[in-house]
Amino acid sequence: MLATVVVSLLPAVGIGLSEAMAKIGLPEWGKYLLVIPITAGVVYTGIHWCFNKFAWRPLSYLSQIPHIAGEWNCEGKTYADDGSIAQHWVAQLSISQTWEKIRVRLETKSSISHSISVALIPEADGCWMLMYSYMNQPKVGNLKLHAHKGYAEMRFSKELKYAEGEYFTAKSRGTVGAMKFIRRQK
Repeated sequence: MLATVVVSLLPAVGIGLSEAMAKIGLPEWGKYLLVIPITAGVVYTGIHWCFNKFAWRPLSYLSQIPHIAGEWNCEGKTYADDGSIAQHWVAQLSISQTWEKIRVRLETKSSISHSISVALIPEADGCWMLMYSYMNQPKVGNLKLHAHKGYAEMRFSKELKYAEGEYFTAKSRGTVGAMKFIRRQK
């Protein structure tokens, strides 16, 4: 079906460009020199945009990229230096995803974290590992917390209903902990 759309669009775009070039007085050879690359570029860009935004999801069995986008609840624990739990916390997690990009946003009562770089890696047992670095910014009025960077690795269940993993923060904060993501029901 996609091939049919492409084959149908190429002549339509090409004819329209060719007629526009003729109206401005471009010679015949000039039309082809410009029309073919412009037509191919426009069609490729359109197909790529559609695939990136929409088509990859129903075709994910071909691309083998799981759909983890959505709203998640997060339960977290921060560990003290002796390994005991120093703090329990909860957060709201939002994952946005296209074929090319994944973004992670985590919001607690005191701060908001945004992913800087993200990788989604398949594991041998069929699960997926989400690895991301992030920048955390305290909310206005929170004087105890300072902006910091961190890193997290979250292992998703095969059904993609939950993920469990660990995080650590950079030297300015120096904390470690564990998190669990639970997909919210729609």
